[in-house]
Amino acid sequence: MTRKQVGAASACLAVLLAGYLAIRSVDSGAARHEVALPTDFAGLTRVADDQELATLRTGYAQQNTGRYVPWHTQVQGYGQPGATGLWDSELVAVAMDTEGSVPDAAQAATKMLGGYSPDGSSLADGTPVNDMQTYPPGPLKGALACATVGEPGEEYDVCAWADGNTMGNLSDLAGTLTRDQLVDRTRELRALTERSA
Repeated sequence: MTRKQVGAASACLAVLLAGYLAIRSVDSGAARHEVALPTDFAGLTRVADDQELATLRTGYAQQNTGRYVPWHTQVQGYGQPGATGLWDSELVAVAMDTEGSVPDAAQAATKMLGGYSPDGSSLADGTPVNDMQTYPPGPLKGALACATVGEPGEEYDVCAWADGNTMGNLSDLAGTLTRDQLVDRTRELRALTERSA
């Protein structure tokens, strides 16, 4: 595994684990959604699992153990036909839903990316986060934020969303999309992923 891959794996896990944010007990009056990541996305197919993808899922499971209001989490990589694992993935998607509620979608989306700061911030593991911006979230509303994550020379863009009871993010590990393209892809992913509960 290259240094870039090690750094990206660590940062990817830190972004994912930051998704377990302040939630409240069940709010039965709010509109609820469930998430189901698509098999194919953006002209790419779901990659076969490997140890790194399994580690991301295990990290979530460990963080979720014993939570009063648990999250249901999915993690998938998307790549070219025949691709295997995290490092063959061009895009890595995470989607989470809960029976609780996310009281502040804007805070949740930015906190997944280290918290908003005009001077940059960092993830829990110290990975730098720069150039965070918020964007219109699209028809599903909530909040959408994107940032550049990683050490110099190892950066990649990530967009994160949050709404009443779902959160997720989309990472461009291949570095082939512009920021605006990744924003559009994230809105598209949400539209394919979120369903009324």
